[in-house]
Amino acid sequence: MKRLHNLPLPVSALALLTAFVLGALDFHTAGWGFFGVGVIAWVRLDAAQLLRSDRYGLPPALALLAYPALAGAQASTAVTFALALHALVVCLILLSRHLADDLAQGLSQQKGISQRI
Repeated sequence: MKRLHNLPLPVSALALLTAFVLGALDFHTAGWGFFGVGVIAWVRLDAAQLLRSDRYGLPPALALLAYPALAGAQASTAVTFALALHALVVCLILLSRHLADDLAQGLSQQKGISQRI
């Protein structure tokens, strides 16, 4: 399990990126297989790691790109909207984490200054 976390990208991101490339190259059957693996890997492995690193926020965006590439003209608007909404929520979670970290860092620096005075 530790080896999976040492990869340059999460397993789900690698699978969804592969699905996107296969969809763009018209290998839809293999692409759907990798899409499924990517979604399952996101749910089982990588979603729990979201607050540890920004790289875990990439899979929802890749799923949003891979789905229309694989589905083509049969892409459901509802599924595309759901994937876009999920990617937006993940983006907001990461943004709020960064804002909270910046605020905490600013407050700790301010506290250090007041102690020196």
